[in-house]
Amino acid sequence: MKITFLGTAGGRIVLMTQMRASGGFVLEMDNELIHVDPGPGALVRAKQYGMNLQKLTGVIVSHAHTDHYNDAEIIIESMTQGALKKRGVLIGNEFVIKGGDSYRPAVSPFHLKLLDRHDIMKPGKKTRIGRVEITATPARHGETKSIGFVFRGSKTLGYAGDGEYFQGLEDYFEGCDYIVLNVLRPRDVEWPEHMNSNQAVEFLNKVRPSIAVIQHFGMKMLKANPEREAEWIEKQTGVRTIAAKDGMLIDFEKEGLKPGLKKWIR
Repeated sequence: MKITFLGTAGGRIVLMTQMRASGGFVLEMDNELIHVDPGPGALVRAKQYGMNLQKLTGVIVSHAHTDHYNDAEIIIESMTQGALKKRGVLIGNEFVIKGGDSYRPAVSPFHLKLLDRHDIMKPGKKTRIGRVEITATPARHGETKSIGFVFRGSKTLGYAGDGEYFQGLEDYFEGCDYIVLNVLRPRDVEWPEHMNSNQAVEFLNKVRPSIAVIQHFGMKMLKANPEREAEWIEKQTGVRTIAAKDGMLIDFEKEGLKPGLKKWIR
């Protein structure tokens, strides 16, 4: 199982300045290739990092905020061989697919027709992309239909999406081998409906994955230094914690996970 981070930006300032890129990440799992939250620049970053989006089998959008969906339509066109071949799956919440509550649909009817299918998800609902089972999880965020996901195949990956930690969130990620967390702010710096390092510690102390990856960094996190925050989170939890960087590829199945980080990360 591999993840390539096409962007690790979080928050409007980092997004609009592109201090970090904002292309989401691509998950390779059990012969499926799934683009998660393709924000602004996803297509360009995929080209930059040598990813062939024509091989995608799915696109996932956690919620209808621009930094998570902006490039979804062109990514779907890539997945469908330039809109010439009906293929692939789109998974998103209600606002992503249908719009509502002041949000327009993130994907047009034209693009929906290019797909084998699209699934509207809410917490607890399950679907599949090939051999990968995908379960939607709740998220407490300003976009009220926001969700996270658990990917179950030969391994289990959790992606909590955007939102603050709340009691019971950990229950949805029980048994995850690996976790990706959007940690907008560093320790002791809070912002409503977003996760900071303190909340990441509370979450990871309950879920106990083998490896956690933090990303989606706002300006205050960049100033604090994401690598330093990851080290602090790891010290508080005992969970191996990595601060993602733009273009980073993590191969979770390489030998020597502890230690030997350079052997399986680039």
